[in-house]
Amino acid sequence: MGILDGKVAVVTGASRGIGRGAAIGLAREGAAVVIAARTLSPSQDVKIDGDGASVGGSLEEVAKQIEAEGGTAVPVACDLSDARSVENLVQVALDKFGRIDVLVNNGQPQSTLAGRFWEMPASAFDTHIAVGARSYYLAAHAAVPAMIKQGSGCIVNISSPGACFDFFCAPYSIARAAADRMTQSFASELNGTGVRAYSLWPSFIRTERVVMAASGEDAGFQMPPGFDPETQANSPEMVGLAIAHLAADTKEAERNGTALTLYEVSETYGFTDYDGRPAMRHASVENAIGKFGRVIPHVFTKMAK
Repeated sequence: MGILDGKVAVVTGASRGIGRGAAIGLAREGAAVVIAARTLSPSQDVKIDGDGASVGGSLEEVAKQIEAEGGTAVPVACDLSDARSVENLVQVALDKFGRIDVLVNNGQPQSTLAGRFWEMPASAFDTHIAVGARSYYLAAHAAVPAMIKQGSGCIVNISSPGACFDFFCAPYSIARAAADRMTQSFASELNGTGVRAYSLWPSFIRTERVVMAASGEDAGFQMPPGFDPETQANSPEMVGLAIAHLAADTKEAERNGTALTLYEVSETYGFTDYDGRPAMRHASVENAIGKFGRVIPHVFTKMAK
């Protein structure tokens, strides 16, 4: 029995990386998952702009793994920068299952992650906002009416410590800050509906691109010297486990509207990664939070109605 048995989750950016792990983790906890990304089949591997490196992963492969583990997955090709495509994704979930209990906004650009802002093409800003922030708003805008009608729901915006200090590049950090501020606004306006919203900061996760970067391959960004993803990062699936606990705790109110690290969620609910290791703590992240704070307050004050 999973803690989300009978529930339905929609996960964007689910063909690889954190999105893939979130979908698998949610399915392991019993949720039927509707997974979305541009890459439907293995033959459509996305290339990282500027270096030509191939990043594997597709929705069909994720669905196959989930089904092999006994779960239910519905892959939907979706351009997250297009409003109609996002609306169609939500409608597919509602037509198939009649409800949406969890919305995981995870889509992020696969390129333009390195460089100083004036040396990058100006379009890098548009790309990060269109996919890394605007798509979050579009998906929530489409899904929330159904959640309000059923009287419950959980939105999790995948964000990053980059929301509070420089991380990768300026467009990335700006988009993460926008996602966190969006979380606070969602929670405020949804107060009293039974629908909650959180930002989740996974920190260092063993994604395909992180492994590439750590091994010296050109993945579009660099990892810190000496970084070992096998010992210093958690599995992508642990992100799904964290989301499942947040979504299953329907009485949770204290953290509604806040940004939470994966470590904080694991400590609150007492779970570990699938290999038994705890969620990783990184001094650089905690020091930066202490120095710069979070874009949104850790304790959310409900809007007076």
